[in-house]
Amino acid sequence: MEGKTMHKTKSNYRNIMLVSVETIITSALLSVPIMTPFFLSLGLNQEKIALSQMIFTIVVIILNVPLGYVADCFGRKEANMIGDLICAISLLLYSQAQGFWHVVGCEILFGIGVSFSQGVDSSLLKHFCDKEDESGWLFHDYFARTSMGCQIFTFITMLLGGPIGAISFRLAIGLSSIVMFIGAGLSLCIEDDSPKLERNNDGTLLQISEIIREMVTNPELRLSIAAYALARECTHGIIWVFTPLMLAVGIPLSVVSVGWAINYVAATFGSYLIKRFAKNMREWQIIAMPIMAVIISSSIMFFSLNYVTIWLYAVFGMAQGWTAASAMPLIKRRAEPEKQASVESFARVCAQLLYVGAVWAINRAADYGLVYAFLATILIFAPLSVLVIVPLWRKEKRT
Repeated sequence: MEGKTMHKTKSNYRNIMLVSVETIITSALLSVPIMTPFFLSLGLNQEKIALSQMIFTIVVIILNVPLGYVADCFGRKEANMIGDLICAISLLLYSQAQGFWHVVGCEILFGIGVSFSQGVDSSLLKHFCDKEDESGWLFHDYFARTSMGCQIFTFITMLLGGPIGAISFRLAIGLSSIVMFIGAGLSLCIEDDSPKLERNNDGTLLQISEIIREMVTNPELRLSIAAYALARECTHGIIWVFTPLMLAVGIPLSVVSVGWAINYVAATFGSYLIKRFAKNMREWQIIAMPIMAVIISSSIMFFSLNYVTIWLYAVFGMAQGWTAASAMPLIKRRAEPEKQASVESFARVCAQLLYVGAVWAINRAADYGLVYAFLATILIFAPLSVLVIVPLWRKEKRT
């Protein structure tokens, strides 16, 4: 009996490692630092860049929940593998793009791949962790560790991406597909024994609608999803302006990747901080702190953007790392085991709906002047933070 238990534990931790490594290596692309200059070289302006990202996000919004449901019903490991393969193919095609409509086509294909795999890796991670520790803290610990690993790996790719991109934008994009192919191979090695969602006789669309209705009508889950969306997107919409901001204050293109790398060092630090202090913090504090840091930093850079203050952008990175390690577990602990991928997919859809509007507004403002991207960030997220954080504070004050 003891031997069987040890074998089960080893198998669980092997699967935890496979899921964590797959998540880490597919979280980073060499091409990220050079994508904005690549877009500009194809004749796109900031508004068209934002439009391409909106189209990608709309694809994910449409497909995320249905494909999350497919993963819950038919297999999370298989969904993850298919998603990684589609992303790899889309990056190879992206490296050959010649104009705006080529970019749109690649973004649509990439969106399909992302929709297959979003929510799957963390659902698998939670399943294997909960088999060892039902309290949920082992999952919280490994989720934070994985988030830190993502930031460290991204830091490495940022350092490499700039110099490679300086040689050839297309080379950096094409090489980005390698990690996706590796991720698909790792997914294939996972022993997926997670509970599957039983299909009922109402039909697929009705069952998906019922799952969404349950999430929307659950007050605690609904508030957690809103908090996740706000925390995630407060640093997301302005990301496409970071490279132009660095170039505008006089940082050479060859050094731009260092700025991205520093941002991800800050993100690693943010993930470490929340891993260290999460047990001693209330939910409203976990959500409020990164958002307030972003608003304050945006205010400073809006009024005075120069070679020194641009490095306050690292606060965005720290906030990103903080929320990446902490916001989703708040949702996971309230989701039923067999609906993990569906719930996370819906939460991501809510975040992406916010992103669609925010990324257009922020980048449209940047076309009038780069610093107006900060003003748009403040005007969007300051009022929304009040609408989410105050109810969280009130709920926890009552308890």
